[in-house]
Amino acid sequence: MSELDAYIAAWSQACADVSAIIDELTADQWAAPSDCPGWSVQDVVAHLAALETELATGRRPRDVPDVSGKTVSSAWTEAGVAERRENTPEQLIAEFRDAAASRRQTLAADPPTNPAAIPEPRPGNVPWDNATLLRNRVLDVWVHEQDIRRAIGLPGGMDSPAAQITAATFAAALPFALARKTGAAPGTRVAVVVDGIPADLVLDEDGRARPVDPAAGGAPDTTITMNRETLTILGAGRRTPDNLPPTARLEITGDRDLAARFLAAMAVTP
Repeated sequence: MSELDAYIAAWSQACADVSAIIDELTADQWAAPSDCPGWSVQDVVAHLAALETELATGRRPRDVPDVSGKTVSSAWTEAGVAERRENTPEQLIAEFRDAAASRRQTLAADPPTNPAAIPEPRPGNVPWDNATLLRNRVLDVWVHEQDIRRAIGLPGGMDSPAAQITAATFAAALPFALARKTGAAPGTRVAVVVDGIPADLVLDEDGRARPVDPAAGGAPDTTITMNRETLTILGAGRRTPDNLPPTARLEITGDRDLAARFLAAMAVTP
C-alpha cells in the first residue's frame, strides 16, 4: 500500500469511528465542553462536518478572510462552526457522513498518486500537497475523535491506523521541540520513551537535535516515559502534563525542569 493509500484508508476508518460514536450521543453529551477552548462536542462535530463538506464540494464557509498561502486561520476554522451553530445534531451527523461518503467515492474513482501534487480543493486554500493534506485529515479527524471521547468519558481508539499515523507525526516533531523550544544548551540530552520505544536525542552545537548512538554511552539529562495517549494529547496541545486523564501515563526521571520545558514544547497543532 502506498503512503497516500494508507492515509486515505486511515482517514476513512477514522470518519467511520467518529460516526459510530456520535450516533450514540445523548443531549447532555452533545453539549459537553471539549478540550478545544469554547467548543462543545457539537462544535467539534460541526468543525469536522465543515471541513469534510469543503473537501467534498469545494464550498467554503462564508465571511472568511483570504488565507491563501498561509496556515488555516482560527477565523476560518471558527467560521465553519459558527455557520452550523443552529444545526441540530441529526443535521450535523448527516452532513458529516454524507460529505465523507462523497469524498470516499471521489478518492476511489480518481485516487491521487503523486504525493507532491497540489490537490483541489484544499481547506482554506492552504499550500499543502497531497501527502500533507491527506495526512493532516487523518490527524484532524482522529484528534477530534479523541476530543469527543474525553468530553464524554469514553476512552479508546488508541490502536487504530489513524492513531498510529498521528502518533508517528507527533513523534517526528520531538527533535524540533528540543532544538527550538526548550532553550536548552548544546550537549543537552533528552530520552523519550513512548510505549516502550525509546527516542534518545542530543542537541548539537549547531542547534539541531539528533538521535544518540546507543553505543555512545552516557546517560540522558532527563528521561520522559509516556504512552501514546500522553504523546498525542500533548502533541495536539490539548492539555498540560498536570491535567492528563487517568489513562494517560507520564513518568519523569532526571532533570525535571528540563522535562517540563520539553513537555510544554511538544504541541504541534494549536
